[in-house]
Amino acid sequence: MNHKRVVKRLPKANGDSTSMREAKLLLNLRHPNIPILYDLEEDEDYYYMVEEYIVGESMADYLYLHQSISHRQLVKVAIELYDLLEFLHGLANPICYQDMKLEHIYLSNGRIVLIDYGISAYLRDNENSTYGTISYASKAQLAGKCDTSNDIFSTKEALRRIYDSSEEKRDIRIERRLRTEEKVSAAEEKKAWIFLNENMNNKKKHLDVKIGVVGNDTGIGVSHIAMSLCSYLNNAGFVSYYEDSCDEGTLEKIIAKDRSFYEKDNIIYHDCFRAFRRSGEAVLEEIPPSGLYIRDCGTKVERAKECDYIVYVVSSRAYKNNELHKIVRMNNTKVIINPAQIRVGVDVAKILGKAVYAFPMDEDPFSISRKKDKIFRRIINGWLD
Repeated sequence: MNHKRVVKRLPKANGDSTSMREAKLLLNLRHPNIPILYDLEEDEDYYYMVEEYIVGESMADYLYLHQSISHRQLVKVAIELYDLLEFLHGLANPICYQDMKLEHIYLSNGRIVLIDYGISAYLRDNENSTYGTISYASKAQLAGKCDTSNDIFSTKEALRRIYDSSEEKRDIRIERRLRTEEKVSAAEEKKAWIFLNENMNNKKKHLDVKIGVVGNDTGIGVSHIAMSLCSYLNNAGFVSYYEDSCDEGTLEKIIAKDRSFYEKDNIIYHDCFRAFRRSGEAVLEEIPPSGLYIRDCGTKVERAKECDYIVYVVSSRAYKNNELHKIVRMNNTKVIINPAQIRVGVDVAKILGKAVYAFPMDEDPFSISRKKDKIFRRIINGWLD
């Protein structure tokens, strides 16, 4: 086969250089995402490295020239990188790569190739950790600790930079995988990204899913939370519609006082908020648009039970365990206490044996505050697990 190769000549005076270190490490490694080192020869004065010739451009150059890649492409890059790290970390003498960054991720004829192993280290040899670029390194790596978790951290940082360059709407499932606080192995990361890839077209995750928001009492902000959740999901890239199923007309009252709402084709718009309003005409069947539906159920538990997921809002007033409906214990139910009372929230969490989220003081259900973003992000991530 006519594979191009390149020969590097290194003076023996520099035999302990990073290039020679890389050569000795790569000589017996074979993986689709590692450049092949075919041979290492020497004469009296030089070492000769016979390497695979990599045709392509780095991810850094690609993003500079082409601006971005799609989310689907990002997922495939992540799978290949974690597959490689799983291979390196799973060797009899595990290897920590230690230098993940966009400049080292090469796109070569539809293949991802990770180059430059000059500062890679053998974990069981108790080698000290080093780093190539500070902004990619974990605190442990900067402190000199050699551990495979350093590679996970820097890979997430590289993937985050690719993701941030994308012009597509935000994808909460990808953002979950990019969080750095989770300490998982490369194998677990690969498995999660493969699962994500298989479900990129899973319409159940995006279309015709209903989230019911219901409360155990009146006047505790169920409609407010439902509208806030709808705004958050649209802002996160999930086309979502608010649906009034409590018959209280809360949205209509808000619209009557605020002229910034507008309606087109039975859809009410306001910033990131959307609501579907049936025309009321005597039509055989009025087909709603595809998307997530946030059903405002008020205190009508039976209507919430018809939904795929449930947000159960509890008041901060004193209550007894039997005042909570049994749906609150279901796996697809997340619990919010409103208004936020930490002490009561802790008591509810103990009774239920599950997390309880405290909704922040909030005047505008259509705004996306950092506190609301944090709560809703955790709730949605819990459903995606």
